[in-house]
Amino acid sequence: MSSLAAARADNFYYPPEWTPEQGSLNKFHGQHALRERAKKIDQGILIIRFEMPFNIWCGGCQSMIAKGVRFNAEKKQVGNYYSTKIWSFTMKAPCCKQEIVIQTDPKNCLYTIISGAEQKK
Repeated sequence: MSSLAAARADNFYYPPEWTPEQGSLNKFHGQHALRERAKKIDQGILIIRFEMPFNIWCGGCQSMIAKGVRFNAEKKQVGNYYSTKIWSFTMKAPCCKQEIVIQTDPKNCLYTIISGAEQKK
């Protein structure tokens, strides 16, 4: 084993006041393991990085948002299709801060725009 691999195994700082009875370091510091991404986890919302699956027109300013543009989006489960979860992604358009909501459609294997934009035909 290389010395680098050994260093990664114990590359955590344990403060002198921490004891194993207090649990993990995250619990000791009062933080969630996902940090800022889990700010709204109690509401069932997780912050994720979402990539636009197709070209759309913004509903606020009518500018085009291209396929592949990435957003920080709020991911929330809104239902089920049989045993598959239906997810809703809420993000703000970079041009005018219009809120865009996109949902998964497991029945048709697609994404559908719920509000804030229109798919380019």
